[in-house]
Amino acid sequence: MSTKTDDLLQAILDAQGPVGYARLAEYHESAMTTAAVAGVVVRPTTAALIRIYNGERVGGKSLVMDRLFCFQLVSAAAPSFYTMWYCLGHPPINVAEPTNEIVTLRGTGDGRSADNGTVHVEVDATVVDEGWFPCGGAGPVEATGTLPGGGTEWECHGRLLVPPRHCLSMHVSASSVNEDFTVGASWWRMQV
Repeated sequence: MSTKTDDLLQAILDAQGPVGYARLAEYHESAMTTAAVAGVVVRPTTAALIRIYNGERVGGKSLVMDRLFCFQLVSAAAPSFYTMWYCLGHPPINVAEPTNEIVTLRGTGDGRSADNGTVHVEVDATVVDEGWFPCGGAGPVEATGTLPGGGTEWECHGRLLVPPRHCLSMHVSASSVNEDFTVGASWWRMQV
């Protein structure tokens, strides 16, 4: 290969690899719930374990979702499985500002304070059922009882977009209502 081809391949790698992500750190944020909440044993409908609301003005920055994740905090003494679900949409006509907001478990990609003024994260939200979709594969439950178990994540790498005045909701379905989870997500706030 020529030197120019090598340089081009290196530039592509730098833009998409860890260095490229590091350059986006100032736009990266994360949030997760703290309480262990029971998974549902059916497809989610109008309840969300977490709802991430993009409070930007129309035409402002979108939330480009990086990953969705959950962790099993409590389990029943029986083997079972669980999976995450997401619901994307809730356009402005269906969305109210969150009231049960998370302010403590927020993080950023570069150590600065999270933007609690624009992106609102609510726990145990009532949402509009605009279509829930499973993601992240199935996770096995720790089968001996009350010990924390495993977690699962879906690295969506920008395949989900939360426009201004819209929301992303998440829930977990499990084989038993005795399986309790925390959930969360990471995103970039960017103009698209």
